[in-house]
Amino acid sequence: MEKKIFELIEIFKKSQIVLPISLKIKTAELVLNLMVHQKNFGLFIILGWQDKWLDFTDISDSTQDIFFTRRININDIENHSEWYREVESTVGFDGAILVDTAGEIVHSGIILEGLRPRAIADKVNPGRFTDLSEQFGFLQKVHSRHLFAIASSFVFKNTVVYTVSEETSIFHIFEAGKIIYSTD
Repeated sequence: MEKKIFELIEIFKKSQIVLPISLKIKTAELVLNLMVHQKNFGLFIILGWQDKWLDFTDISDSTQDIFFTRRININDIENHSEWYREVESTVGFDGAILVDTAGEIVHSGIILEGLRPRAIADKVNPGRFTDLSEQFGFLQKVHSRHLFAIASSFVFKNTVVYTVSEETSIFHIFEAGKIIYSTD
């Protein structure tokens, strides 16, 4: 994992997203630790969330939004033993985990609507492609979680978006509608 973190530090140094590198890395560490302890799970995290985007959200099951009333901060990852299990419990939820610009996890299990991945793919990488996976630059076919994640990184300006594929366990990081890191 140390090698991956070093690689991510170098990638984030080149980032145009103004969130602190330490927060980006701590979020990546959280995901990588979950990947070590869990198998076959999907995950979708938006780092840099702002409440002005709430019109894009819905929730199918309010019991999945466990951080609505009890917030935790990713900056406290060193002392994560207590709340790590809570984050780990969300890997079975549909939807996204939303983390604000200060590192507070503010929502989980959130469905995002109205992002229009096809329109975004045409802006990010215009041309003729077999499908959206190819157009966005994925090496393998991906499904809704990843298409909405990469679209989210474009629509929600100044965010970093993290996903883990339930089918392949591939970890992606997106910024501004582009893949900036992949374990693929």
